[in-house]
Parts: sequence; structure tokens; C-alpha cells
Amino acid sequence: MLEFYKPSEKDRDLFPTESKYLAYEYYYSYSVIWGEAIGLTICKTDTALYMHLATDDVFLLPITDDLPKAMAELEEHCKKSGQRFQLECVPAEQAQELEKLGYSSVHVRDLDDYLYESQKLIKLRGRKLQSKRNHISQFERKYTYSVRPLRTEEERGECYRMASTTWLENQDEISEEIKAELGALKRTFDNWDNLGLVGILICVDHTLTAFTVGEIIDDKLAIVHFEKADTSYAGIYSVVNQLFCSMYLSDVQYINRQEDAGVPGLRKAKLSYKPDLMVEKYRITRQ
Repeated sequence: MLEFYKPSEKDRDLFPTESKYLAYEYYYSYSVIWGEAIGLTICKTDTALYMHLATDDVFLLPITDDLPKAMAELEEHCKKSGQRFQLECVPAEQAQELEKLGYSSVHVRDLDDYLYESQKLIKLRGRKLQSKRNHISQFERKYTYSVRPLRTEEERGECYRMASTTWLENQDEISEEIKAELGALKRTFDNWDNLGLVGILICVDHTLTAFTVGEIIDDKLAIVHFEKADTSYAGIYSVVNQLFCSMYLSDVQYINRQEDAGVPGLRKAKLSYKPDLMVEKYRITRQ
């Protein structure tokens, strides 16, 4: 049987260092940021890196160069251990490959990642993005603000306090998902240097108003992990989005802004930026 354990810094090199996948779950940062919340454990063999999520009792796609062999190894493990054989967040390309091997796949729309070309989010050209340009113009006319890179431990502490007070107060309810997100944000800041993250913060009249945290995988892919703002400042989300992309991501092809989790408001907001690509994700079971 496969032996699963909680990942640590020594396991960093087991994960892709280039954009092998466009889905954000398959990078080391995911294991650090969300590992505790989802009960992530991993197992490395000569065939593949396997990842299991205890909260949902599912596996992610094995990271491997030999998918048929990896799936056979995983199935054998499930038969011997009694664990449920089910994969989540499998990108469309690999899902199609697995269908050819006799597996069943079901598209899970709520888990699809939204990808945007960086120049689209920076320049906001065209009639379809006119409202975003209007939001930014209104914000710039109304407020005196400053923007700077997010670098120091003190700044990270300030951002976490803003998220756990102002941002939290803007939520309709404090769900378990919201609590898990704050925990993930804390782990992000605690592992900032280890993860090699970048970010910005925006202050209006010296008051922290918004911040963004992201990661550059390579020249093809960047991931926005967190974006928090005080919505009492109209247009702030449009501003922090554009400024972060302009400052750090102009040389990256695609920016992954993750999924909407089926939340109507979040889906509307992500669609309003007219994604260039959706990373469709599938649930995989044995027929």
C-alpha cells in the first residue's frame, strides 16, 4: 500500500516547478496554504506523486509521466486499504486521457479555474471592460491613495489584521469556508519567503484599503492566491487587480484567479473580466 504523510519543506521538489498544469492545485504552494484546511497528505513512489484530501476523501490527479501506471498503482492501493477511489480537480486534458483508459468523468463547474491574459487585466481595453476602466477612474478622482510592494513582516501582519476585521465584517456570514480562508491566509504570510510570493498593498489616506498576494510559476502562469479589499471604497477591487498585474505580472501569459466555488457573486465578478480560458476540472471514478 501507499504510505501517505503530511508534506513539508523537504518535499518542495516533488511538485512541478514549471507550468505543467494550469490548475493551481498542483503546485507546492497549494500544499502549504491549504494543506491544513483540507487534510492534505502525499505519497511519492517511482511512478508518481499522489495527493489525498482527507476532508472530502478524494485524490487529486497523480503528478506523473506515466498516467496509466500511476492510476493502476492508485487503484491497487485503494483496493488494499479500503480507501474510496475518486479523483477531483482533474484538468480536461488528463480527464480525456483517463476516459480512454476506461474511467468515468464528470465536469464540476464550481471548481473550474478562471485564466486571463495578463495584458487584458493590465490594459482593460475594449467595450466589454469599459466598466472596469470607469471604476478605476472614479476611484482615482475620489481618493488620495498610495501603492507599494508587500514585503515586510509588519506589512503582512497589517494585511492579516485588515482581513480578519474590515474584510470579515463585509461578509454576509462567517462560514466555515471563511474561517478556513483566514487560516490559509495566515499560513501564507507565515511562509512568505519559503513560497517566494509577491504582493502589493493600497492605502487611502494612510489607511490600508486592499492587498493582493500572488505567485509567479514561470513566464506562462501566475496564480493570484488572495485579494482582499474594503468595499466601502468604490472601485477598489478593480484598482488593486490592475495595479498588481501591472507591477508584477506583465511578462506572464496567463493569470489564474482560481475558481468561484459556486458562489453567485464571485462567479459574476470573475466572469465580468471576460476570462480568456477556463481550466475545466473533472471528477474521476471507475466505471
